[in-house]
Amino acid sequence: MLRRTTLLVFLTAAIISSAGANVRFSIRYQDKNIYYPGDVIRLKLTLTNPVDSGDSEMTFHLADDPLESFGFDIRSLTGEPVPTAEGFASSLNDRGAYRVVHLAPGQELSITVTLNQWADLSDPGQYRLTGFFFPERRDRNSIVSQADSVLDLTVRPLDNSRWEDALDEEVRKALIRRDLDPWGVVRETLESRRDSRFNRAVVYLDTESLSQVDRTFTSSSELERALLEGSWGGIPGFEHPIEDWEIISSQIFPSEAIVRLKASYNPFGERFDQDLRFYLHKKSGYWSIRRVEALFQNDADPLRYGSTELDPQEVVAEMLKAVTRGDWDIVLRYYDSTDLVRNLPEYADRWKDMSAGEHRRAVDAYRNDLISGRLDDGKKPLGAIDDWTISRVNYTQSEGSVTVENMTTYETANGPMNQMTIYTFRLSRAGDNQDRWHVVRYDTLVRR
Repeated sequence: MLRRTTLLVFLTAAIISSAGANVRFSIRYQDKNIYYPGDVIRLKLTLTNPVDSGDSEMTFHLADDPLESFGFDIRSLTGEPVPTAEGFASSLNDRGAYRVVHLAPGQELSITVTLNQWADLSDPGQYRLTGFFFPERRDRNSIVSQADSVLDLTVRPLDNSRWEDALDEEVRKALIRRDLDPWGVVRETLESRRDSRFNRAVVYLDTESLSQVDRTFTSSSELERALLEGSWGGIPGFEHPIEDWEIISSQIFPSEAIVRLKASYNPFGERFDQDLRFYLHKKSGYWSIRRVEALFQNDADPLRYGSTELDPQEVVAEMLKAVTRGDWDIVLRYYDSTDLVRNLPEYADRWKDMSAGEHRRAVDAYRNDLISGRLDDGKKPLGAIDDWTISRVNYTQSEGSVTVENMTTYETANGPMNQMTIYTFRLSRAGDNQDRWHVVRYDTLVRR
């Protein structure tokens, strides 16, 4: 056990002292997302030569045995390392064959590996998984490239609820095989709700996300139970069966989509129309509805809905609620990301030399990447918002500031550690949005 722990500590030290390679390395789960002790955990590893890397061609070694080219640091939420798999250390002494790989800009190479070759995951628990790639194969002086994201891994105990998880997994696989597009998901949900087939109408609803929007329900299971019983008042636009609908537009990104339609109702002989906007994501391998907005036809445009009459304190509160839900499209209704984009490393030194059109395209690209889930976590705004309170508000006719105190608890080897972060949000009513407040920038101060 001591030897295994020492090996992981040495690996971490080597990573810190390494300059790293330019190749972009990413890790994803291959298929399943529910695991128990003894389950095989497959990972998809992808090596990419980014188009903007500056390298015309990227060259590295890839061993036939993935243990020689890849490494993983797996730790519990308290920082304890997971023991390595039996025979892992001895296998590193057997140097095998390798091949030289060349990647042109924009090219990528993916392989599938079994995590069980690296780690002993026989104990249930929650873990953080970090991946590493050794472009010259693993030894004491290896260059190391760290994966661009950290995966959360949960190994559940063997208990009586496993059959329910297995059933959920089979349903998920069936929905993936159907492969409905966002409009198909919306259409089937509308039809099932109209025909009172409630057990089918809930299939494509992300009740966890929907229950966070409507605080009437304390949990996703409570919302799902109400829907199955025919109580659909908790989802905007679904209070009454929809008689007819007309699709207006749809926007589809790799992992996010927006479908907008005009819905016609006729409850109790009184006809009216609503503008419905469905927000979908592809969180579990298939499209599901995570939020719905419903507006009457004479209401304000949805892009401005809910924000035209809010004061600075209310603007910040609505923005932070959206951050905690991960509703970045809503966050960007209240937050002007121009200042953040201007200070990103890729623009900081040349922003002043860019044209107004280039500024606009840079901001639009950032917004699209944020909403669609393509943005790296390090570039997202306000990622640490957890338990927050507004402590101070000041504003005039056109400028304002709101101070927020946010408490985050981190699990460490010595127990829970609290960290207080103070955010100062600057708001304005200048520019093109003089009729409403919006956040133009923010500053942070950390207190431990």
